[in-house]
Amino acid sequence: TTPQLLVTGSAKLDTYKKVGDSLAGRYFQYRMHPIDLKEFLQFNPTANSEKIFEMLWQCSGFPEPFLKDSVTYYKRWRRTHLDIILRQDLIELQTVSDIKAIETLVELLKQRVGSTVSYANLARDVERDPKTIKRWLDVLENLYVIFRVTPYTKNISRSLLKEPKYYFYDHTCAENTGARLENIVANALLKECDYLSDVKGIKTSLHFLRTKDGKELDFLILQDNQPTHIIEIKNTDGNPAENFAYYNKYFKNVKLLQLVRELKREKTYPQGLEIRQLIPWLAKVDLTQDS
Repeated sequence: TTPQLLVTGSAKLDTYKKVGDSLAGRYFQYRMHPIDLKEFLQFNPTANSEKIFEMLWQCSGFPEPFLKDSVTYYKRWRRTHLDIILRQDLIELQTVSDIKAIETLVELLKQRVGSTVSYANLARDVERDPKTIKRWLDVLENLYVIFRVTPYTKNISRSLLKEPKYYFYDHTCAENTGARLENIVANALLKECDYLSDVKGIKTSLHFLRTKDGKELDFLILQDNQPTHIIEIKNTDGNPAENFAYYNKYFKNVKLLQLVRELKREKTYPQGLEIRQLIPWLAKVDLTQDS
């Protein structure tokens, strides 16, 4: 019989598969993500979700610093983690010599988590051309430092031309409270989307909504090319975000969620909008369409 093999590795596997012999039809790929609230509680169901969320908030979801539960250790680990990626993997995989400029680019992205990113503006700040910035961002994506979330339009080709957002797999890179909260949710949603894709075979993608005049909602999830969830993230505001009313007329049979970290009372509105406490929702995040 054919043995069952589980092969793990770094981003190099993802890079090499593009240039080596094709293994199409001979293996399944499962993307691994940092620990999140749902995963931890699945194996530790009696744990306090608020405490675990605070551990994630302070120490990231990467196993070593998360399990240490020490902010000091995490800060030391983060410096080493990024240094290895930028000064070893980056040079080995991409032959990029301008490491200092890429480090500056990473620092600029930390300040822009949750905001749309202009390649031209980044190019001006780093003193490089936009094509170089775009190439470096692609490299950082391939090395699983950041991931891109694009704006949704019915015309996907147009969507790819618009300004995206970038989030960090290490959500603690976002120092602003609102940005970090959005980043930690983005990580959980991407992880769940990848699970549906890798395990269930459902084609998924993560986007955000934004009009030219600035009407924005944080996340839109597609499953098999159909919108299924629209999600807005708030720290303390339990009032319905006004942009739900604008987008509600364009999306039918889509679950509308506003997740609030500090919420006194959950509510459900006639048009279907649900306002829910963020931490309990993340503890059981489920993107199936009837959830």
